[in-house]
Amino acid sequence: MKYDKCPICNEKLKNGICPMCGYDFKRLESGQRSGNRGNRPDYRARPNEEPKYSMTKQHKQAHRQFRTEKKRGAGKLIKFILSFVVISSIFLDAVSEADIGQLMKKVQTFMSEDEKKQWTKTMPDHTYEDTDYDLEKTGKRFSVNLTSGRYIVGLDLPEGNYTMTAGGEELYFSANNDAQNIGIYEQFTDEKILDVKRYCKVKNVRLYQGSLIEVTGRGHINCETSDANMKKMEEPRKNPLSKEVEVDGVMTAGKDFPAGTYDVVAVSDGGEFKFTYEQDKDDEFGANSIWLSEDSKGEDPEKFVNLELMKGTEIEIPPEGYFQVRLIPSKHVRPENMHVYDSLNGLDS
Repeated sequence: MKYDKCPICNEKLKNGICPMCGYDFKRLESGQRSGNRGNRPDYRARPNEEPKYSMTKQHKQAHRQFRTEKKRGAGKLIKFILSFVVISSIFLDAVSEADIGQLMKKVQTFMSEDEKKQWTKTMPDHTYEDTDYDLEKTGKRFSVNLTSGRYIVGLDLPEGNYTMTAGGEELYFSANNDAQNIGIYEQFTDEKILDVKRYCKVKNVRLYQGSLIEVTGRGHINCETSDANMKKMEEPRKNPLSKEVEVDGVMTAGKDFPAGTYDVVAVSDGGEFKFTYEQDKDDEFGANSIWLSEDSKGEDPEKFVNLELMKGTEIEIPPEGYFQVRLIPSKHVRPENMHVYDSLNGLDS
């Protein structure tokens, strides 16, 4: 049986793997094709494993938060029980495809289209209770669409109180500022869904100067404010780099190619681009990853913009397959004296 979605989480699979529960359905399909129980792989749950397409440490943290979020609404208890039966059976390889189909029909009884909607969230004020100052009410409007990549408040968009709106099926957003003790992690979608896991719109997102924003996924997130603090905007520097870099296996910034700010672009096929900062090389979970695809109709974005690859950062793509990646110098870089308050990504300065 070919799986395109996880029958439990109802999430689209990424290279055969469910991004929510982490289960590898390629192994299940392989076992079903073999027809020999003695040669089938061991389908044991991996509850502590992070999703294979987790982009960065922020998203690993966000995944833990979303994974433990309580389910709401009528019928969720029954859905959970049925889901538990199905997933237990899958891991034990003791249920037929027909059985799965029958169980899923029962589960879908509690998943009426009428219950689906586009969810809106307002960030609670206590999110910002440890900040040093209140954002200025300027009355100036500003709007920008952020695609997959990293952005700095005060350079790519002004400080302000924003409303974020999804422009894609599955997008992830994070905003970190160590100086203001802020860490925001949200999942977005422009589709109607059942559970409050992803939002179409998030209000009261206060972005302070020097915050590092990260967006991942295909599509964009629209950021709009009516109180943009334009007078705090910094003038970007022109990127001193001009040479593109073809990624080949494992490479180190400052050794195999110049350290600097690049757009990471999928040239052929799709796959995982890994990067590990020098400070995280001894950390078991220090590696970050970005999923890319050159297929304009695929699920993953074609590029990830404005990635600072500092000296000593190690990058890697799989040695096998047809996945090819090119580093293209970004249009601009942050000024040398501009602070970015995100120690998680080695950018606090």
